[in-house]
Amino acid sequence: MDESETISNKIVGMRLSKPKERATWWGVCRSMKTPTNSNVSGLPLDAVRYHGLDALRGMAMLLGIVLHAALPYIPNAEAFWPVDESSSPLIATIFLFIHIWRMPLFFILAGFFANLVISRRSWKSWWGNRLLRVGLPIIVFFPLMSLTLPWIFTYGGTREFVFFYSDQGQPFHLWFLWHLLIFMIVTCVFRFPYLLGMRVLNGFNRIGWSFIGSFLHRSRSTLSVPLFRSRYPVVLMILCTITSLPTQGELIVNPIASGLYFAMGFTLYGNASLFAFMKARWRSYFLGGIVSFILYMMLESRNSLPDIYTVSVKTIGAFLFSYAFIGLSEKHFGSYNPRVKFISDGAYWMYLIHLPIVTFITFFMFNLQVLIEIKFVTAILMTSLICLTTYKVFVRSTPIGILLNGKRHPF
Repeated sequence: MDESETISNKIVGMRLSKPKERATWWGVCRSMKTPTNSNVSGLPLDAVRYHGLDALRGMAMLLGIVLHAALPYIPNAEAFWPVDESSSPLIATIFLFIHIWRMPLFFILAGFFANLVISRRSWKSWWGNRLLRVGLPIIVFFPLMSLTLPWIFTYGGTREFVFFYSDQGQPFHLWFLWHLLIFMIVTCVFRFPYLLGMRVLNGFNRIGWSFIGSFLHRSRSTLSVPLFRSRYPVVLMILCTITSLPTQGELIVNPIASGLYFAMGFTLYGNASLFAFMKARWRSYFLGGIVSFILYMMLESRNSLPDIYTVSVKTIGAFLFSYAFIGLSEKHFGSYNPRVKFISDGAYWMYLIHLPIVTFITFFMFNLQVLIEIKFVTAILMTSLICLTTYKVFVRSTPIGILLNGKRHPF
C-alpha cells in the first residue's frame, strides 16, 4: 500500500468515525438534559406544572363570591350581616358545604405552592414574592375596602346612602392575606436559628459525632410521618381541632390553626406517595367528606352539644374534602386549558375586589319581589361578570397583572 492510499484510508476513516462521535456526544447531551429524577413524561420534577392545583386554587377564590352572595339569605345571619326579609334552607346548605372546607383547602394550597417556589428558586425569592404579591395588595386594598364597605353595609341595614370612611372591621375579607404574611414572618424568624443549627451539626460531623445528626434526623422523620405524611392524618386532625376550639372552628382570627393547614400543604410538595394516593383515592376521601358534612349538619341543629363535637367533625370534613379535591383536580384537570387558566389567573383579582360588588348587588335586590334563589344566582353572575371584565381590561395586560400573576399577558 503506497503513501497516497494510506492517507486516503485515514481520511475515509475520519469521515466514517465523525458521525459516530457526533452521535455519542448527542447521546451524552440527551442524558444530561433528562435527569434521573424525572417523571414518566420525561420532564424533570422541578419542571412539572400543577395546572389542576392552580385551577383548584382559582376555584376556591371564586367560591368567595358564592359565600358572600349567600349570606343575606341564611337564617340567623342578621347578627353580623344585613339580611333579606326571608331565608333559604337550600342556600344555607350550599353555604355550609363550601364553608366547611374552602379556607382549609386555601391554606393547604398556599403551603404547597410556597414550598414549590422555595424548592425551585430560594427562600429569599419566596419572601420577596410574598411581600410583593401579598403585602402590596394589603397596603392598596385596605383603604379601598374602608372607603366602600362601611357605607355599603349601612345601606344594607338602613336602605339609605350615607358615604363615609371607616376602618372598623378591618381586614374584612382580606384576612387570609394577613395570615400569609404572618407565616412569612414566622419562617423568617425561625429560618436563621435553623441554619445555625445545621452548621453546628456539620461541626459535630467533622469531629466524628455524626450520631447526633442521625438521631435528630430519625426523630424528625418519626414525628413527621403521623403529623404530615399520613394518608389519614389523625394526629393533625386532633391538633387542628384543639387549636380551633377557642374560635369554634373559624380560622379568621386563628393563625395557629390555619398555620397547621399551611404546614400540611408545605410538606405535601415533594411527598409523591401521598400525592399519588390522593389522585387514586379521591372518591373515597370525597365520600368520607360527605358523611362528615351530614353529621356536621345534624350536630349544628343541636345547639346544646359541646363545641368539641361540632369542631371535630368539621375538621375531619375539611381534611377529607381538601384531599379529595386535590386528587380530583390533578387527576382529571391536570392538563393545560386556556379558558381555565384565564379564570384562575383572574381569581386573585376577583378575590380582592368582589366583596363591595357582591354586597351592593345583594343589598340592592332586597326590595325586589322575586325568588331568593333567583337573587342569589343573579348576584353571583353579575359579580363574576364585573370582576372578569375589569380583570381583562384593567389588569391582565397591565403592570397590575405582573404584580398579581407574576407576568403580563397580551391583550
